[in-house]
Amino acid sequence: MERWLGKWAPFSGVVAGVLVAVSVLANGSTPANDARPGQVVAFYLQNGAIQQAVAICGTLGMAFFVFFAVALALRTRASGAGGWLAYGAAAGAVFAALALASLLAFTWILADDIRFLTPSSAQTLNVLANDFYLPSLAGFFVFGVVGGLASAVSRAPVRWMGWVLFAFGICAVVPPVTFFAVLAVFLWVAASGIWLVAQGPPDVAEREPDVRLAPSSLGQGRG
Repeated sequence: MERWLGKWAPFSGVVAGVLVAVSVLANGSTPANDARPGQVVAFYLQNGAIQQAVAICGTLGMAFFVFFAVALALRTRASGAGGWLAYGAAAGAVFAALALASLLAFTWILADDIRFLTPSSAQTLNVLANDFYLPSLAGFFVFGVVGGLASAVSRAPVRWMGWVLFAFGICAVVPPVTFFAVLAVFLWVAASGIWLVAQGPPDVAEREPDVRLAPSSLGQGRG
């Protein structure tokens, strides 16, 4: 069972990529920060169900992203990466996932409770749903940089993909390309998940301990 999970766990990256893609594509054009309160209320009254689906898909995508990061950490650790590299990448993924799920929570509140919100509070939540992304960038930066180094050192899946993820992590904190860099991270996660499943777990030779008993001096008299 454990070996089966070790082989297929990286496929969670594909699931994460698909869920995030569905969330982004279904999101459409939400109200901008300068939208009037009445426009925000009208949008979420008309598109509440779709926005709830966006929030659910995105949040589940973050959960599978963490699953993939843990699988990647174990695979890179087994292939020769240092512990701080392997588990640092997983920590970055947890940080990013929690932050992005928090952002999606504002979308869920707007979609689910719009009838109970005042126009001004709806406008405030809309701004938060649009711009509360800075904490997640720190997480994607850590995951990209540390995870990229771990993949490059361990060659899991291959060295050049590690350097690609490293570049995406750097770009995640460069404002003009932040959005595209984060999407690229999930594209990398999906592609890497397929590659790691195709590779399979690394073969770890089981070595029997070389136990040699020293000759006992018991029972031997001195000449």
